[in-house]
Amino acid sequence: MPNPLIQRIPKPVRSVLRRIYYFPQDVLDALLGRRDPLTPPRGLMFVGDGDFRKTGEEFLKHFIELARLRPDERVLDVGCGIGRMAAPLARYLEGGSYEGFDIVPEGIEWCRKHITPRHPHFRFHLAEIFNKAYNPGGTIPAAEYRFPYADASFDFAFATSVFTHMLPLETERYLAEISRVLKPRGRLLATFF
Repeated sequence: MPNPLIQRIPKPVRSVLRRIYYFPQDVLDALLGRRDPLTPPRGLMFVGDGDFRKTGEEFLKHFIELARLRPDERVLDVGCGIGRMAAPLARYLEGGSYEGFDIVPEGIEWCRKHITPRHPHFRFHLAEIFNKAYNPGGTIPAAEYRFPYADASFDFAFATSVFTHMLPLETERYLAEISRVLKPRGRLLATFF
C-alpha cells in the first residue's frame, strides 16, 4: 500500500525526488554495464511496484498463454508508460509490430529515444489527454479521446492497470475505442482492481 505521506507530495516533486534518490544507483549501473538498454534508469520509472523487467516478462507469458499472442501480430499497448511491456515484446515480436500510447511525456520520450531506434517497428505516441497528476498540459478529456489508429488495425490490445485509474465514462470510451481498433476476432487483455 502506498505511503499516505508520500502520496501528498505533488507528482512533479516526487519525480524529482525519485531521480535524486536513485541517481547514485543509476550511475553505478551504467558504469558497470548492469542495465539492459531497454530498461529505464530507476529514477525515471513511474509505473507500479515490483521488478520492472520481471513484471514485463510475466505479462509476456500472459499475452502468449491467455491471449494467444503470436510473434507476427500487430499489438496495441494502451497506457504504455515507460516501456515495461514493450521491452519483452521487442524480443518476442518478429514480423509483427507494436504501437503504444500514454499520457506521461517523459515515458514516451524515453521509449522513443531508447526502444524505437533498436526496434523501428515499435512506435510510441503521446496522448494529449488532460490529467492533473500525469499530464496537466493535456487538452483532451479522457472521455472524449479518439485513439490515433484506423479501424480494425490490431490483432491484440492490452491495458495493464489503466482502468484502475479511470472514471466510468472514461473507461467506456477507452473500451469503445479498443473495440473500434481491434480486427474482427481481435483480443484484449486488461487488468484492473
